Amino acid sequence: MCDVNPEARFFDIFYLLMSDFVYSSSRKKQGELSLLLDGIYELDGPECIEFHGPWGSLAVTPTRYKGFQPVECEDYICVVVGGPVLYFTDNDFSSSGSSSAGTYAILERWRVGSLNWSDDLSGPFVVLVIDKINLVVDCITDLMLFIPVYQYSNKGDVCWGTHVDSLAKACNQHHQYDEVALADFILHHAVTYPYTVYRDIYQLQPASITHLTITSDSSSCLDEPCAYWEPVESSLYSNINEAANALEMGVSGYIERIVSPLDTVAQFISAGEDSRALAGILPQHLKRDAYIFLDSMNREGRIATRIASAYGEYLSVGYRTPSHYIDILSEASLLVGMGHQYRHAHSMRFDKIYNLSSYNAVFGGYFADSLLKGEYSRKFAFIKKIKFLPQFSLSGESRTNKVINSVFPDEILQQINNRRSHHYNRIACMRPSSSHEWFELWPATMRFGMPNFYVNRRLFASYEIFMSNDAVKVAASVPVSWKLNHRLFRSAFKQYLFKSMYIPHADGRFPYFPWWVNTFVQPPVWIFQELKYRLGGKKKYEGPWVDWRSLVSSSEWDHRSSYYKANGHPVPILDNILEKGLLDRDCKELSEYQKVNLLQACVSCSR
Repeated sequence: MCDVNPEARFFDIFYLLMSDFVYSSSRKKQGELSLLLDGIYELDGPECIEFHGPWGSLAVTPTRYKGFQPVECEDYICVVVGGPVLYFTDNDFSSSGSSSAGTYAILERWRVGSLNWSDDLSGPFVVLVIDKINLVVDCITDLMLFIPVYQYSNKGDVCWGTHVDSLAKACNQHHQYDEVALADFILHHAVTYPYTVYRDIYQLQPASITHLTITSDSSSCLDEPCAYWEPVESSLYSNINEAANALEMGVSGYIERIVSPLDTVAQFISAGEDSRALAGILPQHLKRDAYIFLDSMNREGRIATRIASAYGEYLSVGYRTPSHYIDILSEASLLVGMGHQYRHAHSMRFDKIYNLSSYNAVFGGYFADSLLKGEYSRKFAFIKKIKFLPQFSLSGESRTNKVINSVFPDEILQQINNRRSHHYNRIACMRPSSSHEWFELWPATMRFGMPNFYVNRRLFASYEIFMSNDAVKVAASVPVSWKLNHRLFRSAFKQYLFKSMYIPHADGRFPYFPWWVNTFVQPPVWIFQELKYRLGGKKKYEGPWVDWRSLVSSSEWDHRSSYYKANGHPVPILDNILEKGLLDRDCKELSEYQKVNLLQACVSCSR
């Protein structure tokens, strides 16, 4: 039992909170695990802290979320990764007060047996609790595995970690690559759950409690994970308006709990509807700083400027160099870990330029398309390309279609097919009618854009409002048909879109108005944009990120890829691919994104 004043239960190291950890059930030498976590950062690695005892060894690194500093008392160690929003108490510690108040509140509620992981903590998190007296360790993951935890288990030794490469090194597995997973990553942009790019390292289960007991002979006994929530297919709402009300109340309540003690926040803004809904929900009395990062001022930037003005926000526009995404390749891929696409690290380096770590909360609108708009439901391909056509979902699924690619051997492709089929069958048991959609949603590690959050949470206090528990639970409890054509999203957040009523989306829609109005309004705008692009002279990229087709055809790409083409690679499957010249700009066997994945894999495996 913790029997000292909570103010005395934290370590007096400046902003030392939990960003990443490596835990080993076998005791390690002092400094060994810290060195591995330091390796996540190419420059200026953070100061680590270690804990050791008969229960094993633990190393942790800092983050930017306030209130979740690790707690150690006579009986327990408790660490929290991420910045969960607490629903059983206030969150004033995010602005002032004890730097361990959030961790202490979680530990005390858990200790007395009244903590409900599904309802009491919202958003991305991992909690690790070590019972030092009884030599028991519990690892608890969030609803969707927004923050993944990886596990290695061998002959009584168990290791957990939130960074896959650090864990691999801790277990001496960092050169034991799973070539099937590498091929899967190159082709599909993510590694099929529960695998990783390392042969004997796997992802823990989402929304689960994994229980580990250290025995008297210093070996360990690992229990099967206990799920506290699953996204089972259900019908909790009688109509779309009821679901929309629950969604709006949940998201706005999540935001209110975060901002109530604050006077200044930041948000990422774009030409889309998610960020303008966020801008509308954020209390207007706050000082709200908005940020967007672009190659140059384009359509995306001009619309975002109008939106920021409409909502009274202070906008800063950061401009990337032409080679930005090549320049950050090594640093970003190191930070996200192998098997996760580095190209979503959009804030990297801008976080220092704009001192984003100085904010107690930086908001984003990622995952709304995935969860709330049926983005990954089965539809005709042409509907995704011709934006103004009404959306409707198709029955059946195509996730288990045989993967065919001339680049990889048939035996590799067959194993990828088997893994994808197994994952699909697991989803189909929970969601028989929407298994095609949730194949890419559960867990969140299946979403190739998730490294955007992996980077952000390590650099500043990132809050993604559509990763809140209420958003997840509503998304799991409504039919796909309610999500399509932005019906659910618009019903929930229409009031917050009012100020930007007449500001178009980047694709020509007006998000305030229903889909059937935009069916008439959007086509001429969309056609004009397409004709301007196809008939224009010098083509200017109008999107928010980067034109990867142009970047893969650039001299910077040739320079970076030439080393691997000339020198080969120690991993056989990558070496075979490089011999075929598949990094060349004129190669047709791989798409631009697949070439980027291949180059990232080459860089990571060469370390």
